[in-house]
Amino acid sequence: MAKKKALPEVEVRNFVAKHMNDFNKSQTFVDRKKDAKRGYRKHKKGGYSNDYLPFLMAA
Repeated sequence: MAKKKALPEVEVRNFVAKHMNDFNKSQTFVDRKKDAKRGYRKHKKGGYSNDYLPFLMAA
C-alpha cells in the first residue's frame, strides 16, 4: 500500500482580519450636548459679509 501524500496547508487570506489592528482604534469623542449647554459653538468667529452672498439682492 502506498503512503498518502500530506496535503499542503491552505493559507487563509483574510485581509480584514490581517489589518484590523491598524485601523480599529478607540477614539475619544467630545460631548456636543454638554458643549452646547456651555455656550460653545464651532466656527463662531468669522462669518460672511453680505457682499459675498450673490443671491442676496439689496433693494
